[in-house]
Amino acid sequence: MLSVYALILWLALSSQVTACLLCFSTKAQRLRVCQYFLGHQSPQHGACLEALRTAFLPYTKIQVAMFQLEKLKDTFSKVIFYLEEKGMANVPYHQAIPEAAGEVQKEVVKLKAGIQEVARHYKCDSCRIMDCQLPVDCPLTAVHKAAGDTTFLKCDVKFALPAETTVKWKFAKDLNTQHLTLFKDLYFGYSTSLLIKPTLGSHQGTYTCQIAEENDILVRKYFYLNVTTKYVGREKELQKMFREILNPPPGVRPEEVEHNSFPSLQEVVSQPDYLHKKNVILLIIGLALSSMLLTLIAL
Repeated sequence: MLSVYALILWLALSSQVTACLLCFSTKAQRLRVCQYFLGHQSPQHGACLEALRTAFLPYTKIQVAMFQLEKLKDTFSKVIFYLEEKGMANVPYHQAIPEAAGEVQKEVVKLKAGIQEVARHYKCDSCRIMDCQLPVDCPLTAVHKAAGDTTFLKCDVKFALPAETTVKWKFAKDLNTQHLTLFKDLYFGYSTSLLIKPTLGSHQGTYTCQIAEENDILVRKYFYLNVTTKYVGREKELQKMFREILNPPPGVRPEEVEHNSFPSLQEVVSQPDYLHKKNVILLIIGLALSSMLLTLIAL
């Protein structure tokens, strides 16, 4: 009777300390393992269960990427079957349990804890799925370029990537956004860089790169490309030229400027010597400037 109370007390206390074996097996399954070794009425069930807990305690801190959770479950499910076979073969539990823990070690080292420290993973110490504390989506980066420049976008990260990853680039034209439904596929392959040469006004918008391993998305990065056309700079140069023509030079009084103002086109043409070389040049310059201004306004 005392052994029954001791067993109940052990089960109550051991439930506070979890490990992978406890995550993927029930109390009834673990008790049945010990019954295979010791029989149903043995007073040593508590000692056997404690040996199980001690042997698999080193695996308490295991955490794996979510896509490998099924492999982890399968590994510890096989442990129960392995121990039941050893019990039926009359192998002592204090010999079989450490052997089973050693077999688990061979499989666990093949599993990955996840590429990012904060990635979504499964933790054996709590038997829970833990989501990353930071978003997988990185903040948007603004990139400013002039039309005709070369734009180079790099999807680099501050952690080591696995050997086999895929990269998907997407584009949201003229938008500054991180809503994935607004993007269209641009490229799918293995390149983490995107080269735009030359950069045009039609390239303005948000670019996103997505790095993934199998079905696990490791990171998304966003770049907003703001393209400035060179016509803006030309328009400013033209405005400066007009100001220099219209504004009086230093030391000249306003009435002198008004008195010596440029004649109109009709006045120039009506003069007898209107085809003089100087007047022709002024006429051509005036027409050229007017044409440039009208072209810029039309753009």
